[in-house]
Amino acid sequence: MRNTINRRQLLVALATTSLVSPAWNATAAPPANANGGGLVGEPIQLITANDLPEARVVRLPPVDETVKQVVVTSIAIDPRGEWLAVAGDDHVIRLLRLETLQVVRTLGDGHRSASSPIGHSDMIRTLAFDATGSRLASAGNDGRLIIWDRNDDFSVLQEIGSAPALACVSFSPAGDQMVAVGFDKEVFLISNQAGNHERLFCDCNDLRCCVYRADGEALAIAGRDGHLHLFDPRTGKLIADQHLHQRRVRDLAFMPNSDILVSVDEDGVIMRWDTRTNEVLSQQTITSGRLFSLAIVDSHRIAAAGSDDVIHLVDLADDGRSLYVAGQLRGHVGSVATLAAVDGMVFSGGFDATLRRWDLNQNAIADSKIALGNDGSSPASEPTPR
Repeated sequence: MRNTINRRQLLVALATTSLVSPAWNATAAPPANANGGGLVGEPIQLITANDLPEARVVRLPPVDETVKQVVVTSIAIDPRGEWLAVAGDDHVIRLLRLETLQVVRTLGDGHRSASSPIGHSDMIRTLAFDATGSRLASAGNDGRLIIWDRNDDFSVLQEIGSAPALACVSFSPAGDQMVAVGFDKEVFLISNQAGNHERLFCDCNDLRCCVYRADGEALAIAGRDGHLHLFDPRTGKLIADQHLHQRRVRDLAFMPNSDILVSVDEDGVIMRWDTRTNEVLSQQTITSGRLFSLAIVDSHRIAAAGSDDVIHLVDLADDGRSLYVAGQLRGHVGSVATLAAVDGMVFSGGFDATLRRWDLNQNAIADSKIALGNDGSSPASEPTPR
């Protein structure tokens, strides 16, 4: 049953500027030899899109005859392993079978007219399933946060309007809270518990990413100012505020069942930070371009991508600290806007209007050609002009 919720009923917020713990105020020092100025990666193996079956490259079918092609703006993987939710710049969410990449249904028509008041009316920037796969959240430039009910054929369960443009949403591990951030300093903590709460703000006017730690005891938020803000989501207390990046932070993710937070920024830097000890474990420039997205492949591998059209496979060295580029997935001809990973597979989407699935399992790679440069069967693609 659809339930349209007043925004004020769901904001959980606490003022934070006076609650900074002195123990966390100092900028965390990078580890020795962590600030590599050059691009690292020995050996480099370039795995191209042509090394994978063609069926793993998909163009989303338009729902409107006036739309020529659909740019992929966000991807979310169903924890139950059935669905891949994909948002396009046509304001529509498509549900694909995870195994076949077949589009099964769409959510919204991209217009949200009086005759069709369901879905989004502007670009969708973020998608997220809860841990059980029962709910799918979507948000974007129209200021609407919509929760779709999987158990009721993905009907609209809840909708929050009148928010600013939203860049990222995330469910807490227990599913009893979610967070949304956007292009101002307000943080929206949405709870299933009734009660009046104050509002939460960061000292940053452009927030881009948010994620809960696996234990649910910490919430990380970042954006334009390069700071990583760490909150206690139960009290709203600011645990840490560290200036670790020099430019806008575009994506965050915790390593599996870990306190270690991974972040990427528009300087092409990837960083690993221990949120309990306040120690920077790794800090490395991996590209001269901007990084927009990351995905945790496993406990030793991270995928990161952005404006250079390449997906960089960044591995953790045996010392548990050093990072190196172990491979690059090439095939996109346009900035890679979004990444997601599950069971050794990486899903990517971007401005070339393609959705791609890369199988990184050892058996699959062994059966594929490993190219040491651009794919020989097709001409090299120039990077997208910036």
